[in-house]
Amino acid sequence: MNLPSAHPEDLSIGPKLSSGMEPTGLARFLFELASDERLGILDAIAERPLRHVQIARQLRMTDSETTRHLNRLASAGLVTKNPQSQFEATNLARLVSAAFPLFRFLLTNRDFLLKHNVRVLPPEFVNRLGALSEGTFVTGMYDVAATQERSLRAVKRRIWVLSDQMFEQAVPIMREKAASGADVRVIRSREGFGRGTALLPAVERNYPVRLVEETRIFLAVLDDLAGICFPTVDGKIDMEAMLLLGDPVGYRWSADLFTHLWNEAREWLGPSAARDR
Repeated sequence: MNLPSAHPEDLSIGPKLSSGMEPTGLARFLFELASDERLGILDAIAERPLRHVQIARQLRMTDSETTRHLNRLASAGLVTKNPQSQFEATNLARLVSAAFPLFRFLLTNRDFLLKHNVRVLPPEFVNRLGALSEGTFVTGMYDVAATQERSLRAVKRRIWVLSDQMFEQAVPIMREKAASGADVRVIRSREGFGRGTALLPAVERNYPVRLVEETRIFLAVLDDLAGICFPTVDGKIDMEAMLLLGDPVGYRWSADLFTHLWNEAREWLGPSAARDR
């Protein structure tokens, strides 16, 4: 369907998109997706092709409604009809559908995202925020702290932590778990680590510590559970709202993020090395 432009060409506002697509072209494409029925069809045929009557029955639509929505999806290049008269998603539709988890996460957590800055993450992890769709929030300072301590004490295999928040209290637990064979790794900010070690008696750490210039999130990746706290829009890490990720996709995102940050951090070689620098 070709709609006339809302503005004469000589009154065009704004540059073309970098892909060469006119802004109105993108709007039209998104408009074809802006329908519960059409999104429902794409979801229904994502796993296997379906006939017209199967789609209508599954989505409880009339034959004419089903035809209309299928025609619009086909015109947008999102649906095709195979030789068996079944409708199936195109490769373009599969690429578009891959972005849906991100939008679901943004929509579900809209109020949280208005108050918190998730763009402190590396760009590739911002693009993968849809992986957090199955996460659940623990809220309140007491509940967050209790969940952290309880989860740390239950660990048998892995403790990967990026934090400067109330961390020194956890050092005895970390040493105990490392002594028992757990893979313990810690990332701290240089300033926060120096402040914490200055306040406490000297502690022999039996696990590696790496330092970064600043910690902008809290992240813990344990045996089969991960937790992350984001900063508020003023930059302060909000330890009263922790997103727990126990599903495989969210957990993998968290482990990948820690590994990325770990590889970029600088190894701490002990107090004497710090003094030499």
